[in-house]
Amino acid sequence: MELLRITRISGLILLLLLFCCISPVLAGEKYSSGQPVISTAIIGSNELRIGEKTDLTISITNSGTVNMKFVDEGTITPDYLPTTALSLTADLNSGDSPVQVTTDSQILGDIKAGTVTQTTFEITVPESAKSGSYQIPLTVSYQYMSQATQTGIDEIQYAFKDDEKTFYLPVTVRPAVTLQIISVDTGDLNVGGEGHITVTVKNVGSDTGKETVFTIEPVGNSPIVPIQNSIYVGEFPKDESNTLSFKVSVASDADAAIQYPLKLFATYTDYQGLAAETSQKDISAGFNQKITFEVVSTPQSVSSGGKEVINVEYRNTGLNPVYNAQAGINIVDPFTSEDDQSYLGTIKPGETATARFKLNVNSDTTSKDYALDSEIRYTDINLTEYVSDPIKVPVIVTESSGDFTILAGVIILILIGGGIYYYRRIKQP
Repeated sequence: MELLRITRISGLILLLLLFCCISPVLAGEKYSSGQPVISTAIIGSNELRIGEKTDLTISITNSGTVNMKFVDEGTITPDYLPTTALSLTADLNSGDSPVQVTTDSQILGDIKAGTVTQTTFEITVPESAKSGSYQIPLTVSYQYMSQATQTGIDEIQYAFKDDEKTFYLPVTVRPAVTLQIISVDTGDLNVGGEGHITVTVKNVGSDTGKETVFTIEPVGNSPIVPIQNSIYVGEFPKDESNTLSFKVSVASDADAAIQYPLKLFATYTDYQGLAAETSQKDISAGFNQKITFEVVSTPQSVSSGGKEVINVEYRNTGLNPVYNAQAGINIVDPFTSEDDQSYLGTIKPGETATARFKLNVNSDTTSKDYALDSEIRYTDINLTEYVSDPIKVPVIVTESSGDFTILAGVIILILIGGGIYYYRRIKQP
């Protein structure tokens, strides 16, 4: 009797285990309604400035909810929820706004219900844009699971739907100062010197700048070094022009054949009393070759052991006049000088001026051609001082005239002595 009871209990346990093994699930979930609910918004300020290039960050939210869910024994839970936005892409366009979008469509993947994702688009507001309020369209495309049909104890068949929605994002293009370059002049600027870059600029924007400061900046490894890189002009009304003169220096190794780039921009207080900055405008500056001089006079002669005043004629071979010019000669052995400086004054391009130097030559100097270095110090129209490159001055040293005088005296004495001797001979009886 006891054995029969144990056998029955064992059989029941075996049947229970067998039922558990062949059952696919005890209970599963089935959804009868629900789909993604997408919304978008701009993160941060939606105000844009004319002429700026910036990133516009947009949030995309899925707030979809399941309205009804069944839990049944023998039902397989689907791999997808009907509220998940699958393979979502976002595409921002200009629409009727002046905004230019430079970023392609963004692939954001699956977005589950109750989550928020972000995407960023690079945009540009051109200089020609008008201030005002605009709507820029963002198109969102995705799929979602619309139906899940269980076809067996371990199989389920899905149906998906495509959806596309367009959202219009509000942006405001603020009034702003917009720069237009009218002219750039570097007429008095030379390689190795100082001068001015004069820029005439116009406000073609929709705002009047207050407390306006213009700034100029060289680009890269430039030979242009601003001595005065910013100018305060105060109020800068729209449709008005202003002429700015920036003092700069130019390195001596600059190439006069090249136009060197610079950036010009302005900072100002806008119509709301907020600090603002214009977009940077590209300008370029060139300059004249360094002013050069040449000696055009014939070589001067000085006798060995003698003293002479030599006249050296210089020509200005540059493109600009020089002022307060003064020539100096570098005295080296076998020369000495009591006056190695000479004032030349103003020399216009192509004109000449003559310098006078006193030279002494040592008595044992070899007779030959020599070349002494000279230089010219001068100022430009802005009274900036310059020193020219070395200029060779040819000098010819000849034999001393004193040697010939002594020889001639000896010859004359011999002739006189010979004449006296001859005269006495013919007078003797």
